[in-house]
Amino acid sequence: MMNLLFLSLPGSTGRRFGGGLNYNHMKNILVPTLLIFLLTAMFSCRSSQELIYMKDVANNEIIPGLSLQKTEYILKTGDILFVSIKSISPEVNLLFNPESSMEGNSGQGTQKYSTPNSAYLYGYEIDLDGNIKLPMLGKIKVSGVSLSQVEYVVQKRTDEFLKDAIVKVKLLNFKFTVTGEVRSPGTYYNYNNSITVIEALAVASGNTDFASINKVMVVRSFPEGNKTYLLDLSLKSIYLSEAFYLQPNDYVIVQPDKYKNFQLNSQAYSLVFSSISILLAVLGFVLR
Repeated sequence: MMNLLFLSLPGSTGRRFGGGLNYNHMKNILVPTLLIFLLTAMFSCRSSQELIYMKDVANNEIIPGLSLQKTEYILKTGDILFVSIKSISPEVNLLFNPESSMEGNSGQGTQKYSTPNSAYLYGYEIDLDGNIKLPMLGKIKVSGVSLSQVEYVVQKRTDEFLKDAIVKVKLLNFKFTVTGEVRSPGTYYNYNNSITVIEALAVASGNTDFASINKVMVVRSFPEGNKTYLLDLSLKSIYLSEAFYLQPNDYVIVQPDKYKNFQLNSQAYSLVFSSISILLAVLGFVLR
């Protein structure tokens, strides 16, 4: 049980607590401790400069980067494609696009492909042999073909049956996941042929104030395993990374900065600081 506080006898060197702890000695310990706490808090505050993208870029500077072809996605088994074949004949169009007969005059058009579920139902999936099977055209080998070239492959087969037909091919299962220090983490779908890591962060509502933008990891799947890329978005060299353009099923992980632990525990630190301040104030009043 704690000893009661008492005053020292005349001739002593100062007021003491039970057990012989001198008040001045306690103050000499607590004051430096509080100063260390305040300095730690001050240096744990980050600068806004740490959240600036590509801060080494000069005005009107032309930044070289990898071409999209060097980082382009190669189609593989399980990918789902949207394929449209149109000619000047409505009857022929129905033969090559039987799904269009279900649209009627509802005006749905390609809107039925706008969700993952409908894309899976209406799209053409690449089978285990690397083929898609199209009405009238039969099987077409598309695995191992780049996303920009698949339209040419289907067009070439179509030209064997139709003249002046227009072929359009899109990838429907281009999804990516953004997690970590972003405001809206989740899995998103991209309906363009390409998307950059910066655009992906924008889709996820941007990074949080705790983000370390010089430690953004992209995880990409390959047949031999997963490969990781560590990107520094604060530098213009980001344009030279193979992971600047995302590929389907990529994971973008924004890591926290080194100050986040202090920020997460700031309330606890404030409580400790307040308790110590109150204790010193009470002791000063009692021993005055």
